[in-house]
Amino acid sequence: MKQMRIFAVMIFAVFSLSLAAQDINSAIDIFNAGNQAVQAGTLELAIEKYKEAHEMALKLGEEGNDIVSAAKGQIPTLYYQLGVKDYKDKNTDKAIVEFQNAITYGEEFGDTETVVKSKEIMPKLYFAKGNELFKEDKFDEALTNFNLSAELDPNYSRAFWGQGLAYNKLGKNDEMDAAFKKSKELAVAEGDQALVDRINTTAKKFLQADGVSKLQAQQWNEAIKYFDSSNEYKADEPDTFYYLALAYNALKNWGKATEAAQAGLDLTAAESSDTKAKFYFEMGNAYKGAGDNAKACEAYSNAKFGKFVENATYELTTVLKCN
Repeated sequence: MKQMRIFAVMIFAVFSLSLAAQDINSAIDIFNAGNQAVQAGTLELAIEKYKEAHEMALKLGEEGNDIVSAAKGQIPTLYYQLGVKDYKDKNTDKAIVEFQNAITYGEEFGDTETVVKSKEIMPKLYFAKGNELFKEDKFDEALTNFNLSAELDPNYSRAFWGQGLAYNKLGKNDEMDAAFKKSKELAVAEGDQALVDRINTTAKKFLQADGVSKLQAQQWNEAIKYFDSSNEYKADEPDTFYYLALAYNALKNWGKATEAAQAGLDLTAAESSDTKAKFYFEMGNAYKGAGDNAKACEAYSNAKFGKFVENATYELTTVLKCN
């Protein structure tokens, strides 16, 4: 009886070893199928096979360690390669998923290099997605993606550039200004002069338009705020100072109006008298308001050109009665 028990145990042990051998061989075959898929360029299939081999080998304990380790070395890298391919093909949504998988499996399997590389590219992907949505006039969704880009990399200048563009379309001018200023600060630090120039030109254009709108609505202080902000990007456009002179004169801030008009004249020193007439006219208004008639007469005399001839002549002859 005892001999029969021993014989049964031996049969069971041999049977178990046979099953284990079958399992490890199956895991090896599946892993090799993953290798073949890599060689064929079918990376999705390769990932599927490596995952399957990994799960099977995990159940084999120490015997499956080599396959487990090899699969771990492949899966995050293949997700990264898929992400790169999708990014190049401009399949942004899929690329985001692939790189996120590369990060997830890389962190789980200890592939630090792949995690770092994937995290570096994610902000660019969300920026690209934001651009796609922006071109489709989906400005809220675009802003969400630009925000994600900025959160992932607070030093990525283009993320804030995208925010500024989206905020402008959404009518959030203060937020737009803040985003453009941050983008410019980072672009300067990066030495990206092309982006700096683009920000300066675009922000100037948007803020000046906002200022003109406020000027037309006779919201003088709001207009001044936007013109001053526009000058923080580019202070070389004469019209900005003409608008400032108009706003300051409306507020009876004669000193500031004079300064603005003079700044406009300095920028148009080489221009024609017709071009400079509007600055002289607002300077005349400022001096008149301040009670300095002699300087007002001089300014109005210099304003008697182009479309300001009639108004300047009226001030000289009827209002101030200049000699």
